[in-house]
Amino acid sequence: MSTSRRTLPWWGWALVAVAVFVVITVIGLIGLVGLLATFDSDVRSSAEPTKADCADLAQSVGQSGLPTGTSAATCTYLGFQDWRIEGTMTVSRADLDAWLSQLPGAPVLGEAGSIDADAVACVQVDLTQVGDEVDAHYLDVAVLSQNDGVAEVLMAAFTT
Repeated sequence: MSTSRRTLPWWGWALVAVAVFVVITVIGLIGLVGLLATFDSDVRSSAEPTKADCADLAQSVGQSGLPTGTSAATCTYLGFQDWRIEGTMTVSRADLDAWLSQLPGAPVLGEAGSIDADAVACVQVDLTQVGDEVDAHYLDVAVLSQNDGVAEVLMAAFTT
């Protein structure tokens, strides 16, 4: 007695192949969407400002510390591909001027080109020509207000 063996016709195998292809494609797309969602979440969290040590701001421009007599300093760090350390502080104008004079080119505070439109005085220091001694490419300094020789200052050290 022989048993007949029934096989799928060629078009049946073609349907199975198409179904397998569709299932694999859907699983791959779901995985890709999950990966992109994770990457997007990581990028967004890395672009959130975080509290930073203000000494890092000074060191990024080649200084050992902030200007002498600095008080009430608070800084934040923001980074992804480029980075920025920004801080506000209170310091005497004389100490700020002395600190600035130690930077490359001995920059002097002026009245134009400020990072803050309401600034009393400001300067941008180009550190791109200094080389590997500093991490930042630029330093923006703005005197936001000044009273009896004491200034409220906004500083930002950053790459491009």
